[in-house]
Amino acid sequence: MIRLRHVLHPGRSLNSLYRRASMLVYRRVANRHLRNIALGDRERCWCGGGLLPFKWHASYGVCADCGCYVNRRPPVDLKQVYSSAYWHIVQKSLGFPAIETRGDLYRKDGRLAYWLGLVKRYAPPQGTVIEVGCAPGILLAELQAKGYQCVGAEADEDNAEWIRRNMKVDVRAGLFPGLDLPHCDLFLGFDVLEHSPNPDLFLDEVHRLLTPGGVAVLQTPIERYGYEPPFGEAFQISFSPYEHLFLFSTRAIEMLAKHSGLDIVNLDERLWIAGEICVLRKPRS
Repeated sequence: MIRLRHVLHPGRSLNSLYRRASMLVYRRVANRHLRNIALGDRERCWCGGGLLPFKWHASYGVCADCGCYVNRRPPVDLKQVYSSAYWHIVQKSLGFPAIETRGDLYRKDGRLAYWLGLVKRYAPPQGTVIEVGCAPGILLAELQAKGYQCVGAEADEDNAEWIRRNMKVDVRAGLFPGLDLPHCDLFLGFDVLEHSPNPDLFLDEVHRLLTPGGVAVLQTPIERYGYEPPFGEAFQISFSPYEHLFLFSTRAIEMLAKHSGLDIVNLDERLWIAGEICVLRKPRS
């Protein structure tokens, strides 16, 4: 249907139409690509709990013990999933910006300012920072300019090299845990923990890397609301079976923190729904 805005702003309308058409084309390409990814089977949660049926999504079960939503058919090879070729296809199919323009989006939508505010509120004023899943590198670049010693981690070498070259930040390529990283006073992971096949081992490594009194700030989906379906309007993007292996409950985060020996500082912050924040600290003794 042709509307008045289409007549008044034909250039804008044509650009919008082009973006939608491109997304449809790339969505078909992405679907073909996804069919080539081998999937495994998972019968238990990270905590050992059995999985109950989940009526809202056949690929997930609900842990009977900690309440996690657990991906029953996780990808076997995560390096394949997080290759730059994969993300190039998927980001276009979803209309996400490329790494070159993602920093502009983070400034515009407020997430960069929010993350910097979290660092100001909870982190030590100086020291070494590690950010896992650091693309496009803009947060580390800002923290480096404030005097922090910054190290990033990215799954794909192409993305890591782009950040090194354009943001002038030390970035290591590979999956976390399993990378050679220094001890740190602040550990950051925004939209990363839900991608880990072993969140307990992830937080064990966070504990190992943090200096006594060091702080970890993690952003990950934590269902706090009792919505049906879980996460409400963010349900579809949250339950993404090729990417999100665990979606957490508050109880699950509490159990993970206790398992890894980290103290909970705050579980009430959030950027937006499915962007909940947990702030953890390594005890000084």
